[in-house]
Amino acid sequence: QATHSFARVVRASSKGSRALFADMGFLHESEPLAWDQALDSLRLVREHGIEQFLAVFRRCRHIEGDAFKWGDEVEHGIFSLVGGSGDASRSVRIALRSPEVLAELRAMEAKRGETSKAACSEGKACTHEPCTWMPEYGRWMLESTPGHPFEGVEGTAQLEANMKLRRARLAAALQPGEIAPTVTSMPLFGVPGFCEPHREPNGPVTESLFVPDEVIFPHPRFPTLTKNIRLRRSSRVEIRRPRFEAAEALSKLGKDAPIPASQAEADALDHVYADAMAFGMGNCCLQVTMQASSLSESRYLYDQLAPLTPIMLALTAATPFMRGWICDDDTRWGQLAQSVDDRTPAERGAAPPSVTEGGDERLAGSGVRPLPKSRYDSIDCYIGEGPEAAENNDVPLVLDEEHVGRLVEGGVDEALARHIAHLFARDPLVLFGDRLHLDDEHDIDHWENLQSTNWQTLRWKPPPPHKGSLSSSDDGHIGWRVEFRSMEVQITDFENAAFSSFIVLLSRTILESKLNLYIPMSKVERNMKVAQGREACTSERFWFRTNISAGEGAEAEQIATSDMEPVALMTVSEILMGKGPFPGLIPLCHRHLEAADYEPATRKLLREYLAFIARRAEGKVLTAATWMRSFVLNHEAYQQDGRVPPAAAHDLMIAAAEIGEGQRPCPELVGDVVRLLPCEFPTPTETEVAAQGAAVAQPWLLRPRAGTFPCCSQAAGVNKTEVPSSDRLMIA
Repeated sequence: QATHSFARVVRASSKGSRALFADMGFLHESEPLAWDQALDSLRLVREHGIEQFLAVFRRCRHIEGDAFKWGDEVEHGIFSLVGGSGDASRSVRIALRSPEVLAELRAMEAKRGETSKAACSEGKACTHEPCTWMPEYGRWMLESTPGHPFEGVEGTAQLEANMKLRRARLAAALQPGEIAPTVTSMPLFGVPGFCEPHREPNGPVTESLFVPDEVIFPHPRFPTLTKNIRLRRSSRVEIRRPRFEAAEALSKLGKDAPIPASQAEADALDHVYADAMAFGMGNCCLQVTMQASSLSESRYLYDQLAPLTPIMLALTAATPFMRGWICDDDTRWGQLAQSVDDRTPAERGAAPPSVTEGGDERLAGSGVRPLPKSRYDSIDCYIGEGPEAAENNDVPLVLDEEHVGRLVEGGVDEALARHIAHLFARDPLVLFGDRLHLDDEHDIDHWENLQSTNWQTLRWKPPPPHKGSLSSSDDGHIGWRVEFRSMEVQITDFENAAFSSFIVLLSRTILESKLNLYIPMSKVERNMKVAQGREACTSERFWFRTNISAGEGAEAEQIATSDMEPVALMTVSEILMGKGPFPGLIPLCHRHLEAADYEPATRKLLREYLAFIARRAEGKVLTAATWMRSFVLNHEAYQQDGRVPPAAAHDLMIAAAEIGEGQRPCPELVGDVVRLLPCEFPTPTETEVAAQGAAVAQPWLLRPRAGTFPCCSQAAGVNKTEVPSSDRLMIA
């Protein structure tokens, strides 16, 4: 039943403008092949995926003049509270209810859309603002996006309110005792008894010591992906993070790290160990997708944003826990990379030479070609058309030259051909038997199979062919896009809106000023490793280009005559605010704001966001990782043993929810920012319709946690026919 409900969600969502953000061909409604059945078709998918990309390239390469449209994606987790604030045994669990919550949210979005459409046809105000809800990897997770893309930088003025609206609508679909704070993960994930309802680990999909298979979303793609990663690598995934104040222990392990056979053995290690994809893909993040005006602009923007990906990871660091332990690093990134590492022992350098001879010719590279890192990691190359891209591509790419040759033969230049071929150095992981033999001129399943499972800090996204071939003036048209993927989700909508808006504003500043941010790709790679460290935002230095201005302007001349190296180590604050003749990115954004014809209110809001980000970089407000770690270390239940106590996890998740909902001020995170939170109530018409036969009873009646969400507590006592028709506002 959950799978059928999910199928309805996918069908409904694929019709709207969410395609700007989505990966086409990502979810298919049939049973996937088992890994041993799929092996003989891996080459077919790789070869035809190249042909499908070429078909899109031929059809859409000449797109010019597309409007700047963009949108964000916020991932959410649903948690169940155990016990009250005075209960010594209180705790928190993940709530395995996202299929039901998704079905409810989708049904009510459709109902509200129909009501609004009817009002419009009668000449009344059309007040419905749609939101789109999609499944995520975990059965406790879901993803929200705006129902329509934002247009231009002016769209940033709508973003925060839209995020608040999504938060309020999700809150309306929760049951009593459930919360949905925007945090990367629940601190006790993987601890015995961490899910509601309880399920036992060591199922046939993950074979995990800690995680039951039932935590995976029930669409067959997700468990198949999980199982096939394990089968391809011939073992469970190995995830290791440094334990708090014991970072040196993990750094000494190398390739001979012990693999525990029980939870007790895992807990006895001097680092934090986990063994399932859910430990990585169960983390929530914040992403921004932007449509470029042309193919050429999308490639330039991709390259210029690449050096920013580690900087933004450090600024948004929000993952200080894993499997109930306090970690000595701050982000989800390494955890994610390890959680989907499908490389064979030979590919990851863990097999002796005798085992690597021959390999399996059905696999990419016969399964023995060395692959330096997981398929979830930072990008490996620039894709721009200018000489700077080639000059700074100093990381060797693993690829098949036959793929490069075919792409060049099909009209793709060498730089882009090598990027595409590098994606296809991996194997597809989920194949559907009824979607193998396709029309390469119109279908893109095989292209998306590899494109969507190379999870990197940036994703360059060609248009869906049926959307890209439409006129740029058509509402359904979608062009060449760039997705920024390194940021961690933040506790408040203000923070999420600030960082998303910064990426949007910076993209316009880069394009208008023709900035040059290229640094050697090897230094981007080094920066990504540094960005994951504890308090890297304020304590580490990152490689960054100093002469970023185009042409021979005064700033370029100042830097050329100064002692600054062309690429120098700088703190995040120096990169953002400037150092010596290097102007800094935020001052450049301010210049763009002054020169551009934006509404005064938009400029004021963006200045507020920029000031906040500067304060985060200076350490005047904390990252979520630093704040959460401090919360646990100073909690009365903490036993000085490096573990997150259940009571502390319970209180932390409530605090995060209340801060996000505007119920609890937190100057340590956001300074003195004050925000309004909309609490959405149904109109009398909607409640009457719901009472007459909606699938879910009272779907828009907010269900409060007593004493934590006052506007919802007020809602609980309101008669359904007397509920106000507009958003309620509450001062944070």
